[in-house]
Amino acid sequence: MNVPSGLLPVVYADESSNSGQNLLDPHQPVFTLAGVHLPDELAASIVDEVRSQLPSTQGEPKYGSLARSSGGRKALKRAFGSMPEGSVRNYLMDKRFMVVTKLVDVLVEPLADADGLNLYEGGGHLALAELLRVAGPVLGDAAAYQQMLQAFVDWMRQRTATDDFFNSIAAYRASIPAEHADFAGWIELLECCRQVADATAADLASGAQRDILDPAVPALYCLCTSFGETVGRFRLVHDTSKVIDRNATLLRGAHLLPDPARPGRFNDPLQAVQIDFADSTSHPQLQIADWAAGAVRQWAAHLAVGGGDQFSEELADMVQPWVIGGVWPTGRIDQRASGPGRR
Repeated sequence: MNVPSGLLPVVYADESSNSGQNLLDPHQPVFTLAGVHLPDELAASIVDEVRSQLPSTQGEPKYGSLARSSGGRKALKRAFGSMPEGSVRNYLMDKRFMVVTKLVDVLVEPLADADGLNLYEGGGHLALAELLRVAGPVLGDAAAYQQMLQAFVDWMRQRTATDDFFNSIAAYRASIPAEHADFAGWIELLECCRQVADATAADLASGAQRDILDPAVPALYCLCTSFGETVGRFRLVHDTSKVIDRNATLLRGAHLLPDPARPGRFNDPLQAVQIDFADSTSHPQLQIADWAAGAVRQWAAHLAVGGGDQFSEELADMVQPWVIGGVWPTGRIDQRASGPGRR
């Protein structure tokens, strides 16, 4: 039975640190997307409680400003402690690792598929990505490895030619000492993907794969899948996002696309039957989503690159249970990678 959209449960979503396809921005190493499913009254009371602990002159309590003051941090911790279990969920991505996984997805997977090998089945694509991530900067020249990743991103963004990208692969392979010939063979595999790359370049030029490196779309699909398992069909209210707006049709039609990890099956349908956009000032749940996304991003960035302050460590116990998945390195190359949250 179809339920009118006005009667559907509502999930609110907001991002933190989305630099679009610029995945190697050193100042934004982690992307997070938070979803919040809370009744209006409870969400409003949580936001009001936070506001009551702040100076009257402060404007909208965004995460960035709250996390910079001791009073704001205390208010955030109190708010996070009041969230019902399951009402806040988060998907996160280590952007540098996402570049490596995309390198495998875009070049190696189609080549493997042409030979009858499903690289996704059993997590083979993640195992290869982990090998390249862990060994790449160590067994070859670290600067050349970084340049190869940057050249891939630039090529995918149509800023450089395919020749330039493959020249960077060759330069990196040349930096690998003879004693690491076995690893050099994996880089040679990338060089064997030139025909795949030429076809991909044509797709990119035609606009067929726009936003392919932007983490927002796959993160939102995974987040919606998680909420759908418990709340069923729902209406999604997302903070204003051009990339989600551009890809809304793709998200709604995800069930028409085959799931490469499950041969013979299609993707699960998106349980968000309607996607609306709003400003965070219009819904207290969007303000809470901003706090949740920012907190998970701060904690995850501390894990990814170190640094941060004591508050980054204090956030762990509060925000880690919110994480429902992610593109996150584990250092293991013999099994499927998983994020730092629940498994």
